[in-house]
Amino acid sequence: MGWEDKVVIVTGGGGGIGRSIAHKFAGAGAAVVIVGRTLSKVETVANEITEMGYRAVAMAADVAAEDDVKRIVQETLKQFGRIDVMVNNAAVCPQVRLTDMSLDEWNGVITNNLTSVFLFCRGVIPSMLEQGGGVIVNVSSVHAVATLDGYSAYSASKAGIVGLTRAIALDYAKQNIRANTVLPGAVRTPMLESSVRNLDTPREEIMKQWDESQPIGRIGQPEEIAAVVMFAASPDNSFMTGATLVADGGMTAEL
Repeated sequence: MGWEDKVVIVTGGGGGIGRSIAHKFAGAGAAVVIVGRTLSKVETVANEITEMGYRAVAMAADVAAEDDVKRIVQETLKQFGRIDVMVNNAAVCPQVRLTDMSLDEWNGVITNNLTSVFLFCRGVIPSMLEQGGGVIVNVSSVHAVATLDGYSAYSASKAGIVGLTRAIALDYAKQNIRANTVLPGAVRTPMLESSVRNLDTPREEIMKQWDESQPIGRIGQPEEIAAVVMFAASPDNSFMTGATLVADGGMTAEL
C-alpha cells in the first residue's frame, strides 16, 4: 500500500531505532515529523531524508513536557493537516539498582519513557478521531517481560507502555484507531553502546559477547525494528490492535 498521503510523528528520532523508523516511513512516501530533545540531531536525520527526495521535518521537544507535546501536535496539524501514525519511541535507560535510585531519577525514567507516551497519545487521538482513524505504535522493550539487574525503573516504564497500549486499543477500537506495542531485544544503537562504554573490557569484546549471547547469533539492527513498527502501523494489517510484537532474536524464548 502507499504511504504518500500519510503523516507520521516519530519521537526519539535523532538516532538509533527512531532514525531508522523515520527513514522507513519517509522512504515509503509518508511525511515524517522527527521529534527529539536535541534539535541538531533530529535536523540531521531530517536532512538525510530530504536530501534523498523524501519529506521530513525536525522538531525539538521534551517529550515529557505537556506544553512541548501540545506544540508538536499543533505544529504538525498546521503544517500537514492530519496525523495518521504516532510512533512513541523516545526513551532513557539508566542502570541503577532500586535502593541506589533517587526519586528524581525514578521520576525521570517514568516521565520520559511512559508519561511521554500518554501525552502524545492523548494529544493525537482527537485529530485521529476527527479524520476517521489512525494508528499508534509504542516502542517498549523486552525488559517489559524479562529484565536484568539494575533496570527497575526502565523495566517498570516499559511494562507500563504495554498495559497502556492495550487500554488505548480497547478505548478506541470502534473508532478505527489501532494501537500496538513493539518489544525490541538487544539492538545496535547508541543506547546499547553507551551501556558498555565505561566498562574495563574493550568495547569490541563486549559487543562480540552481546552477539554470541543471542539465540539468533547476533544483536539486531535498527532497520529490523523499524520494519516491525511499519508492519504494526500498516493499513494492510488492519485487524491487529492491542497486540504486543516481540522482535528480540529469540531472547525471551530462551531459558
